[in-house]
Amino acid sequence: MTELAVIGTGGLARAVCYALAVTGPSARITVIGRDPARTAELCHVGMARAALAGSNVTFRPVTGSLPEALASAAPAGVLLAASSQSPWESLSSPSAWTSLLRRGGFGLTLPFQAESAVRAGTALASASPGSWFVNACFPDAVNPVLAACGVPVLCGIGNAGLLAASIQTALGLADQRELQVLAHHVHLYTPSSPEDEARVWHQGRALADVGALLAAQRATPRTELNHVTGLTAAKVLGCLLTGGDLDTSLPGPLGLPGGYPVRLAAGQLSLRLPPGLDRAEAVAFNQRSAVQDGVVVEGTRVTFGPAAREELARVAPDLADGFHTADLDSATQAFTQLRDRLRDLPSYP
Repeated sequence: MTELAVIGTGGLARAVCYALAVTGPSARITVIGRDPARTAELCHVGMARAALAGSNVTFRPVTGSLPEALASAAPAGVLLAASSQSPWESLSSPSAWTSLLRRGGFGLTLPFQAESAVRAGTALASASPGSWFVNACFPDAVNPVLAACGVPVLCGIGNAGLLAASIQTALGLADQRELQVLAHHVHLYTPSSPEDEARVWHQGRALADVGALLAAQRATPRTELNHVTGLTAAKVLGCLLTGGDLDTSLPGPLGLPGGYPVRLAAGQLSLRLPPGLDRAEAVAFNQRSAVQDGVVVEGTRVTFGPAAREELARVAPDLADGFHTADLDSATQAFTQLRDRLRDLPSYP
């Protein structure tokens, strides 16, 4: 039976697994988690959903060493859906740290997202070199870091995929074969200027008023949108497991920054850009969008956007100039110290 490994037991990992349980192809899903109880409960719910749906999807919980777990599973592919920085921290534990992220941009969490992805991708490349790797941890910026570090990554999930699903819904389309969405993580929110909005094409024609098409999504809490992201991810993973075909939009394909329209076919991924838009122009658009999100990864260099630099200069000036991807470990340590310090301080406007 085809095997998929899912690393993580949080809200997104659960949404993906629960969607796979009822819509996925015949497969065994190994859920790798740190907490035995949480890992076991995710697998139980997944098994129960699969039984009720009559699907041939099974789940097994695994805890312990990540390299050992991956070597034992020898999966066709891996989804990483776990990092050391929760996107929901501002809701559960507001502090000066979450205020810094709100003012400077989510890009300031890049070190925490990237170190998890580099660790998982490196372990997979060693344990099962022929397996594909899909990263759900801020892939718009993390996947370029993976590429710079020589860690193979196929694509991400979420972000551009969620935006494309919302636009598909707004347009009443049965699928995304004639829909192309060029968008960055930052476009989950309304941009400050209409000129910075995501770009969308239908039947080869650029659409205007994209903000109106995304209004319903942007008015919905992100926790609820996990149910949509989980299903979009399940469709992508199912396609990869079966070698089927799928036209969609995904973040970080082939290690690129931001999100792009893509085609999956026989386990291979290719860009599916609209007529008149070349790869260089698409990448440039996403890099401009990345500035608004707070971080830009270009080659082996990580730099922060103006707002992020300004906020860092106030609380940790030695971090404001960014870092080289080869120095990710030391950057993560420095940001961990900053986060620990700011978490002890109250939030601010």
